[in-house]
Amino acid sequence: MTKPILQQDIEQLREAFESEQRLRMELEGRLHRLSTDFHDFTARVAHDLREPLRTVGVYSALVSSKAGEDADARVYLNFIQDAIDRMQALLGAMIEYASVEGELRHPVSVDLNAATQEALRRLETGNAMVTRDHLPSVTGDFDLLSKVMRHLVENAIKFAGRPDPVVHISARRDEHDWIISVQDNGPGIDLSHQEWVFGIFRRLHGRDFKGTGLGLAFSKSVIESLGGRIWVESTPGSGAKFLFKLPSPD
Repeated sequence: MTKPILQQDIEQLREAFESEQRLRMELEGRLHRLSTDFHDFTARVAHDLREPLRTVGVYSALVSSKAGEDADARVYLNFIQDAIDRMQALLGAMIEYASVEGELRHPVSVDLNAATQEALRRLETGNAMVTRDHLPSVTGDFDLLSKVMRHLVENAIKFAGRPDPVVHISARRDEHDWIISVQDNGPGIDLSHQEWVFGIFRRLHGRDFKGTGLGLAFSKSVIESLGGRIWVESTPGSGAKFLFKLPSPD
């Protein structure tokens, strides 16, 4: 015969559960504050470092103008200027990435045709052919999604590894969501790297290509902050397709 649970036992279990709940909420709050403080610190440091870098850039350019016929001096100064440009790009990317965390989101209906047009306007596509189907509206943030589209298209062009990169943007309905895809004709990404590429400072090709290693990490952070998810589908030798899912405003 099963022994009945005493009222005292029930009260003890309830108190233990409520204590655990309070502890969990306290830990979540502390974790959120630490995350916000870290991103604020990162953004502030990155911002403050840009000014001295600009000063170094200006004076190195002045020195270069007075280097005369000294070929070695010009080579060294070009190295300095290239390092400054890369550092400026990295700091800008860090500020952009840090800005995603901690912001209160107010998702609205966003026309992805307009967001993609804005992304392409800010992007140097060179010899690449970028085509797109008519895109839907999704629930999100216009500025953030235009940056996501810019990063995904730029990534597709940059790593195509061929003189005739082709990028196609399309969409398909998935119940109450839309799935947006950015397909390229590059070398593709091995399965073992398909999650890895979304990490911070992850650069699949090392320093063979210019970049900060933050574009895909930024895109992942944005899409997840808007309640969606992002992933890649690829077979080596057959290009890569980056996809993200966001709710439909309908």
